[in-house]
Amino acid sequence: MFSTLERGIVKGERSGAEYVELRAEDTLLTLIGYSDGRVDNLNSKVQTGVACRVLLNGAWGFACGSIDDVEPIVEKACSLAAVASQTRKDKIELAEITPVSEDVKKKFSQPPHEVSFEEKISRLKILHDTIKGYDKRITAISLRHTDSHGFKYILTSEGTRISEETGHVYNYCWVTGKENGTLTAARDGVGSTEQGFEYFEEETAEVIADRVGNRVIMQVEGTNPRNGSFPCVLGPRVVGVLAHEALGHLAEADLTLNSSFNGKLGKKVAADFVTMVDAPVKGTFGASKYDDEGVEMKRVEIIKKGVFTGLLTDREYAHRTGMPTCGSARAESFLFPTLIRMRNTFFEEGDYTPEELFEGIDFGYYCVDYRGGQAQLNSSFQVGIQEAFEITDGEIGNPIKDLAISGLATEALLLIQGAGKELGFEEGYCGKGQTAAVSSGGPHLRIKKGAILFGGRG
Repeated sequence: MFSTLERGIVKGERSGAEYVELRAEDTLLTLIGYSDGRVDNLNSKVQTGVACRVLLNGAWGFACGSIDDVEPIVEKACSLAAVASQTRKDKIELAEITPVSEDVKKKFSQPPHEVSFEEKISRLKILHDTIKGYDKRITAISLRHTDSHGFKYILTSEGTRISEETGHVYNYCWVTGKENGTLTAARDGVGSTEQGFEYFEEETAEVIADRVGNRVIMQVEGTNPRNGSFPCVLGPRVVGVLAHEALGHLAEADLTLNSSFNGKLGKKVAADFVTMVDAPVKGTFGASKYDDEGVEMKRVEIIKKGVFTGLLTDREYAHRTGMPTCGSARAESFLFPTLIRMRNTFFEEGDYTPEELFEGIDFGYYCVDYRGGQAQLNSSFQVGIQEAFEITDGEIGNPIKDLAISGLATEALLLIQGAGKELGFEEGYCGKGQTAAVSSGGPHLRIKKGAILFGGRG
């Protein structure tokens, strides 16, 4: 593979490029959909090709295609960069890095590509039947299994030379329930980029069915929420969606200029004990050793003890902002150029016990898990909650159905009263023009009244 890519490097340098980057990929992808007792989608495809990105006359050029056509692809990227440079006023420069050469391997006990379709479908059937048997009020079940296995290669004109084995497994459930005309639903998504099919020895059908079935039935049996603002405790999964959607995107350097974090580096943005991090934590869904520029993934303290201190960067934006490189340049596949992306975004743990988090709350809400949500670059957010409870006199009370929360995350940061001692994470995918595997989470957080608005979903 590298001998083929080296011809592309030579072609780019002879065409005048000051920097040439080639990313090759050879991956097997599998998707199985299983709904209401039958397979409704079964796909297996090989994704193979090469991407070329060149910096020529201070402008980027990008092209992709077949590995066999690496030299014409490089020539096309150089041609595009030459055209783009004619109208570009500010020339792009890259932060310096130390080139690396490494072969990165996975340690799957059961590589997903070696597990038969029959075994994967059998697991989905067992999961479907287990969820169906959880409660007679469960009416519809939609499951999706995805996995991948392959290799990525990065070669640059600076000397970076990385081969990396890649792979993942992921399971998604959407389950609906109905009683007396009340229809509700809950989701569940779990996966790993560090384990193969053996991941489901821990995330068994019973474990997943208990989790998602309980959420559905609590929604069926729950009471309607009050409208208004109340003190609350947020569970790690809800904390994670706020960390990622409402705050993490604000710290991606290509978005920061247009966000509510613009101009706030070095300024207080949160309670003194609050630290929010993006890092490749081992065991999380967004972790890898290197990003798609060949830069080692590193920890970034976005907020440190209440102060906005860090940005997520690629090499271009590290040079623009003067911030360090951190390994946040990621691409969905060779079909896409890299973008600045989160890996695993979370609040650090605090020193509150579970009892202290709820103590003194006369009435409020405990939000355990979210169904879906969205946020804007001004940090405004709206999130549907699929597992929530009333808090009454410091105790967890009745389950709540159809709860939604909204507010400004930058205001909520200043109203955090305490953080629990244990971290929790959730796995999923982030869309920013292209898809990336990410994790997010944190400890339980207690937040004062006034930070979050509660109401029904209608």
